Amino acid sequence: MKSSNTLILNSLLLVFSLVSLTSCVDTIQLDLREVEPQLVIEGKITNTPSENEVIITTSVDFQLKNEFPPITTADVSLTDQTTGESEKLIQTSAGVYAITALKGIEGHTYALKVAYNGQIYSAISTMPQQVNFEELTYEEGPRRPQNNSQTRMVAIFKDPASSENFYRWVSYHNGLQSRTVFVRSDAFTNGNSIRQSINSDIDIAANDAITVEMQCISKEAYEYFNTLMRLQGDGVNQGTTPTNPPSNIVGGALGYFSAHTSQKQTVVIKP
Repeated sequence: MKSSNTLILNSLLLVFSLVSLTSCVDTIQLDLREVEPQLVIEGKITNTPSENEVIITTSVDFQLKNEFPPITTADVSLTDQTTGESEKLIQTSAGVYAITALKGIEGHTYALKVAYNGQIYSAISTMPQQVNFEELTYEEGPRRPQNNSQTRMVAIFKDPASSENFYRWVSYHNGLQSRTVFVRSDAFTNGNSIRQSINSDIDIAANDAITVEMQCISKEAYEYFNTLMRLQGDGVNQGTTPTNPPSNIVGGALGYFSAHTSQKQTVVIKP
């Protein structure tokens, strides 16, 4: 009789436990309402004149295709606050406003102004001093997250000890730009000679021509791209809660404006 009572008691406890567990499960309803489109401004002025431009689009709802409508009726101007020179940008293709008169100069501060639909958007960025991109090479190693191949590109340079430096690296595979966002600061390498392995989604094979661009960027640009990198996962930081990257654009637009130096080196992978 005692063992029968024990069996009944254990069965009841099991039932109560299952009921308790079930009552703790809530149905989560995701808010999938459409969101209002926002202006997106992506501007850059570098020490390479052919690459200077401002691209203006609008964001789209996540349920729609990844196609961003260009803004073709904005008034865009750029001022070199160091010299006082200004330029009104001309639209060269839908949503693309080219910077042709002003040149990117290290140490100069640039002010971007965009007027659109009765609103004013502005941003300021100072171009850092260029750190010399000494050499681009590659090495073989184990596969890493965000890198599909065993071949890894390595940038060699000397970080100056006299300043705080921020770097962005962009890879091109036979002319096609990698989608990977990769930035680093010198917080733990200040003043060191550095061999920087470049994270990329490129699957590198023999005879490929790999170009790596080294950008010396401002702290504001670093914070923007570092947030993007954490959202995509850089092999170290995973599972970051999605959020809009911090922007240096005032007025409510998404995006960034960056004055930065640019150097490129290319290596052909040996068979």
